Amino acid sequence: MHPTVAPTPDAVRRLAREADVPVWLPWPLPDGWLISGIRWAGDDRSGPVACVLAVSGPNPLPEADTERVADLLLVAEQPGIGLGASLAGLEDIDAGERLRSAALQEPAHFKIDAAGHDVPMWSVPMSDGVGFVGEAFGDWLWLLAWPPSAAAVLLARFPLIDLRDPGHTFDLPCGAMTPRLG
Repeated sequence: MHPTVAPTPDAVRRLAREADVPVWLPWPLPDGWLISGIRWAGDDRSGPVACVLAVSGPNPLPEADTERVADLLLVAEQPGIGLGASLAGLEDIDAGERLRSAALQEPAHFKIDAAGHDVPMWSVPMSDGVGFVGEAFGDWLWLLAWPPSAAAVLLARFPLIDLRDPGHTFDLPCGAMTPRLG
């Protein structure tokens, strides 16, 4: 696991060049939201095989919570890595068994547009936030939100773009580091 990296446009672009998994970003970002952290897992030979891009902004339901700032972590990882589960506070390493079980018992809780494809997402238990996991392009996609009311931002149905795709030359708005990546 590599340390958390300060969110700068150059650091995000470097991750996008080197990552072997999608680097998901809600685009356009919700009003007032900024990139607030980067973390990845991998080695110098294989490059990042799991990554997380954190975004933070105003809590969409501040009256429902005492926290005025909301954090959303977007995790992409190859099966068997465990970055998403670790950030969610789960003991599992891989989402596969949890997802298979959930998919057999109930329909997806919602779908998110990831690079133009609807990705079914199922909730995962978290003690102090809200989490969802699904499979996009052969990799796990985790959406982890704090505080729990921050999950309301997902109702905006914003699309996720993969920053590895060519043509993303826009300015990446970056802000202060989120404590969620500790």
